[in-house]
Amino acid sequence: MKLYAKFFLCATLVISIALLLSGYRLITFSHETAINRETERALNQYQYDKFTVQAHLISNVDDLSDGLTSNTLSRLSSDLSGMTAFFAEDKSLLYSDLPSQINFSMLDEISDDTIVNQFQTVDDKSYLMVCGKLTQNNVTLYLLIAADVSGVIDQKEQMIQSFIRVYSTTLGISMIIILVLSALITRPIKKMNGVAAEISQGRYNKRLPVAGSDEIGELSESFNLMADAIEDKINVLSENARQKEDFVAGFAHELKTPLTSVIGYADMLYQKELSKEQVKDAAGYIVSEGMRLAALSLKLMDLIVLNRQDFVLEEMPVDELLQNITGGMKPVLEDKKVSLHLKIPPAYINVEYDLFKTLILNLMDNSMKAGCNEICITGEFDGSRYYIILSDNGHGIPAAELSRITEAFYTVDKSRSRKQHGAGLGLALAARIAEIHGSSLAFSSDGGTGTVVKIGFVCERCGEDE
Repeated sequence: MKLYAKFFLCATLVISIALLLSGYRLITFSHETAINRETERALNQYQYDKFTVQAHLISNVDDLSDGLTSNTLSRLSSDLSGMTAFFAEDKSLLYSDLPSQINFSMLDEISDDTIVNQFQTVDDKSYLMVCGKLTQNNVTLYLLIAADVSGVIDQKEQMIQSFIRVYSTTLGISMIIILVLSALITRPIKKMNGVAAEISQGRYNKRLPVAGSDEIGELSESFNLMADAIEDKINVLSENARQKEDFVAGFAHELKTPLTSVIGYADMLYQKELSKEQVKDAAGYIVSEGMRLAALSLKLMDLIVLNRQDFVLEEMPVDELLQNITGGMKPVLEDKKVSLHLKIPPAYINVEYDLFKTLILNLMDNSMKAGCNEICITGEFDGSRYYIILSDNGHGIPAAELSRITEAFYTVDKSRSRKQHGAGLGLALAARIAEIHGSSLAFSSDGGTGTVVKIGFVCERCGEDE
């Protein structure tokens, strides 16, 4: 059952019971008041009639020599108000102008000092009878007077009928008002239910309007706070999932170039007759790349999953760094038929070795994916900054795309990227590594004759030899 229906039924039941109890109490009180008033009037009338009878007995002593006859009692009754009946001392009926169906059993309850009253209904009429015992001039009588109180009983019935009409009208109007109020009161809860359903379907930005400072308003505000907490938690979980996916994709991306170098050198050792020095160099590259990949996996996790930014930068000779990095790329460059030119003035820059190597390899890999056959890496000074400039003669990047190429999963040529198994993470990762080094990637291209990227590093001993 709906909440508004429960509220409607409960409120209707409460109002109905309250009206019934109030009506019953009001009618009962009014009827009892009328009965008490009639009873008091009848008792007062009885006392008056009793004095009248006693006065008659005193003033008409001579008439009593032959006893009380029905004619005498009839004349006496005419002096009394209402209907009367007289009984002898043995309780035998002497005279009565009451209906013959009246039951006089109340005489058995009368004693010398008591007056008894009783209600009886005869032929749809109600009578209030008062009876008592009197003695005067050695004459003992039972006097009973009766008053027609049918009007009081009818008044009660009229009150009941009037109450039924008022009750029905009031209850009907109340039900309509309660129905409207139930709908209005439960509307915010219905809205809350709808918003909760939308949130459960994934629309976590849905919120309730907060109107007023009552309990519904407080509940709406608490609901919104709960929704905010859920949305934040979902965002955190989504971000964690995305970071893990980025880590897997980024690590897989970083594996390609080093593994190609490792495979190239391993294939060289396997298929060619090499001098001892060449074997040593090839084995050294394989060991170096293997160790770098082991360290790189942890650093990539720190960078991508943990969003770590506090990597330790060490001062290193830039010319040796780039010669070491590009030396490991020799098999890849030969396989791609790409020539590499280095023009690196000696200097010392602050870098994290593994991340710096990842940055340069990503930029070179991006150039090779652009179809270049020549890559040129140069260095230049600008005050306390040392800039590494990597240029190629590949397909270039359209000017409209330059601002988006460092976005994760964004690729300029999607068909070429799919053929080369690219995911659009290389430059995004390179941009983050540049940020860690206090720099950024500055791309320039005319969209047809290659691309140039410039990165600046802190250089404390610019222009000095090793």
